[in-house]
Amino acid sequence: MFSPRELQDRLRGKSGGGALLPPDAAVCVAFSGGLDSTVLLHSFARLGYRVRAVHIDHGLHADSMRWRDHCEQQARALQVEFTSVRVAVTGSDEIGLEAAAREARYDAFSKELRPGEYLLLGQHADDQLETLLLALMRGAGVLGLSGMQVFEPFARGALLRPLWDFTRAELEAWARAEGLHWLSDPSNDNHQLDRNFIRHRVVPALRERWPAAAQTALRSSQHLQEAWRTLEQLAAIDAEQAIDGECLSVAALEALSPERRRNLLRYWIRRRGARPPSTRKLAGIEHDMLAASLDRVPCVGWDGWEMRRHRGWLYCEQQLPPLDTELTLVWPTHTSLQLPANLGTLRISPGAPGGLSAAKLPAVLSVRFRAGGETLQPAGHAIHHKLKKLLQASAILPWWRERLPLVYAGKRLVAVGDLWIADEFAARDGEPPLGISWDQRPAIVGRHPNV
Repeated sequence: MFSPRELQDRLRGKSGGGALLPPDAAVCVAFSGGLDSTVLLHSFARLGYRVRAVHIDHGLHADSMRWRDHCEQQARALQVEFTSVRVAVTGSDEIGLEAAAREARYDAFSKELRPGEYLLLGQHADDQLETLLLALMRGAGVLGLSGMQVFEPFARGALLRPLWDFTRAELEAWARAEGLHWLSDPSNDNHQLDRNFIRHRVVPALRERWPAAAQTALRSSQHLQEAWRTLEQLAAIDAEQAIDGECLSVAALEALSPERRRNLLRYWIRRRGARPPSTRKLAGIEHDMLAASLDRVPCVGWDGWEMRRHRGWLYCEQQLPPLDTELTLVWPTHTSLQLPANLGTLRISPGAPGGLSAAKLPAVLSVRFRAGGETLQPAGHAIHHKLKKLLQASAILPWWRERLPLVYAGKRLVAVGDLWIADEFAARDGEPPLGISWDQRPAIVGRHPNV
């Protein structure tokens, strides 16, 4: 049965597991005012930890201000520091609102969490059972089926679910015995939401047949988490030969079995900061990236990310923002120029030998983007070259070539970003050179196929 003492024993590893929380830890309770977080706050306030409570007000219900006031009163009665954060939530329907609220909530917690602090969430064994059933109905893989982790790094500290292996019935029995008061969110009764349907319609039927369903599901999630860690270790081994910097080798992928190939792809995609795509989308990525001829640059997008292949390497980047390539920007050379579409900033500053001649530069330049057919005689070169050939020879990634800022003096091409300057504008012997700095320049240079 649940009690603060039993909770503390489990946190300190006295029940057979490893210690989860140092005795001197600073903890931040995610306090909604519901049963779970109320039990969590009251328990930790009694256990001697450095506790504070953070309440997220989504503003989605007419009673949200009353809920906030209830939470503040509860925290003050326990002499616990209290913070309320109001977030903006937008969604197209009730299900979309639920997902948007969750995202806004975690974003607020990540900003609010202090260095080294533990964020405590009140999710328990019944929540884990619901999560597993939801994942099963959505066709999730090992990671999704492993459910919620009891501990994981988060923001500037860590996230901990201390009530992980207690059931809701155990928590409620203790709360009623202690005379605690908690809030009930009416949206929890909306059976149109998947989790509520499982909670009210599916789980009771399971418990009627298998009373220990939550504890049994918890064991399964622990087995799945162990399997997940093993897959991660295998992917890390494969990554040693396949990943170079931010890129993934096509040749190394082709050498793996299909199962290990997909495992490595998911591992690399997560390392890039993206959510792995669906099974169907991943199969499309695998086919397009491996089957494309060498002269093609296939691109597959999902969830605001894009994967491309170029010269034997895969690139996974956030989707490029739109850019008006017919735009002309005016650039007074005494100021910096903010480029559109997150392309960074250009500025002119004293440069190294081989830079621009101050005497040859007008006070105002213009910046345009490629229209095709541009030529340039780079400083130190004897002849003009097609810009297209220069970009190819320098391994500039194809999807960035149309986004390079071309600097003009009138109709004459002065420079291509910070890559080349025109010989006619180069400083000669004895002239103090100027350089073009491209701050926050994207990763525009690709890898050579033999690297």
